[in-house]
Amino acid sequence: MTEVSFDEKLAQWQAWCQAPWGRLRFSVVRETLGRQTAALGGGEGGLRILDVGGGDGGDAVPLAEAGHDVTVLDPAPSWLAEARRRAEEAGVGDRVRTLEGTVDDLSAAGDGYDLVLCHCVLQYRPADSGDVGRLAAALRTGGRLSVMAPNPAARVVMRLTREGPEAALAELAANRLEAATFDTTVRKVTADEMEVLLAAEGLTPVGRYAARVANDYIADDTLKDDPTYFAALERLELALCDQEPYVGLGGMWQVVAERH
Repeated sequence: MTEVSFDEKLAQWQAWCQAPWGRLRFSVVRETLGRQTAALGGGEGGLRILDVGGGDGGDAVPLAEAGHDVTVLDPAPSWLAEARRRAEEAGVGDRVRTLEGTVDDLSAAGDGYDLVLCHCVLQYRPADSGDVGRLAAALRTGGRLSVMAPNPAARVVMRLTREGPEAALAELAANRLEAATFDTTVRKVTADEMEVLLAAEGLTPVGRYAARVANDYIADDTLKDDPTYFAALERLELALCDQEPYVGLGGMWQVVAERH
């Protein structure tokens, strides 16, 4: 895997976020995280949240707007600067703290968090790095960890619908996933594997969700630029995000587990 310089990729990431599939991802996660904060007793704010690899604040700022105190840990200074800018623009600059560092630097962020996020980070990390243990240690007893990553199985079906069976076979045989936004490849991580790792660290899964259940199989991306079509697609994504068997079809999986 080519080492990624995320500082140089901010513009590419922001373009992805503004595309329909990026907006759907954040819409679904806003819904699923809202469920977690409510379950943790933070329906009116007041939780301590750590967003590991939180970059430009896409998940953190809405949480701060909901009244929570959010620390964003990320290795890219330009992304952290954007997170601070977005927080100030939203009027929640006092509730968003940024720290430069990676999962290896988690101790600098402290512990005792009510909710820890690690979204689309672990696939860039070595399998034997002990990251799940570090993430679990940042939680208070009863706190929750949300992990998210691309779904390898869904990638196979997506390539089938868009490129045909040969492309799907190639995807199935590949050892790694392409991360086109950052011009690199990442390791395959499944939700089942993550739940095993979480259990080994004393965490109990309390929810499994999916983003882009429908989007990734609609080959004509131009349809999604129509506001009416996109609004219907967003409603469908929110309706399917926690429904089996559709969760297993999502382009991205999200597992939430609680520390006891």
